[in-house]
Amino acid sequence: MIQVSNKIGRNESCPCGSGLKYKRCCLDKDQQQGRQTVEGNKKAASSAGQNAVPVTAESMIKWIRELPWKRTEDQQLAELLVEHMHGTEPSIIVRAVWVWHCYADETAPAYTKPEVYCAAIEYLMSEAHGLSATQKGLAAKYGVSPTTLSKRYRELAAFFEDRAADAATPKIPEVALA
Repeated sequence: MIQVSNKIGRNESCPCGSGLKYKRCCLDKDQQQGRQTVEGNKKAASSAGQNAVPVTAESMIKWIRELPWKRTEDQQLAELLVEHMHGTEPSIIVRAVWVWHCYADETAPAYTKPEVYCAAIEYLMSEAHGLSATQKGLAAKYGVSPTTLSKRYRELAAFFEDRAADAATPKIPEVALA
């Protein structure tokens, strides 16, 4: 059995059978559909429970402890992240914890200094929300190397870019060839 890749290249033939390249045919429609799905998920999450978002450090720690973590050290890193991000808008801290939860549970990264990932996640949130943090400043805040922070930031960014691309790309079922 040959497994067909889930990703369609821009210059490949469109899977709809039109004979055109994907970028000239269904790419825009598929990307728009992916954006609508993301917006729908945001609206659903917003309407499902604005009260569900923890607003104090204590309630965030309680929320973190209720999440299903695969490893205790990843939960502890999330708690450390909340401590270090004190003073940041609570919704951004919640997003930061969720980013770590998704990343840690799927990749189970090895680390000896949790502050490196905390700094990288805070920088990722800074970039996503237009905050003014710099890698150098966050490296100093967390007592880590700017180079290591940059490396972990790139890993996190690539991880979520891949997930976003997968969400916008239609899934093609496996095909069994005789």
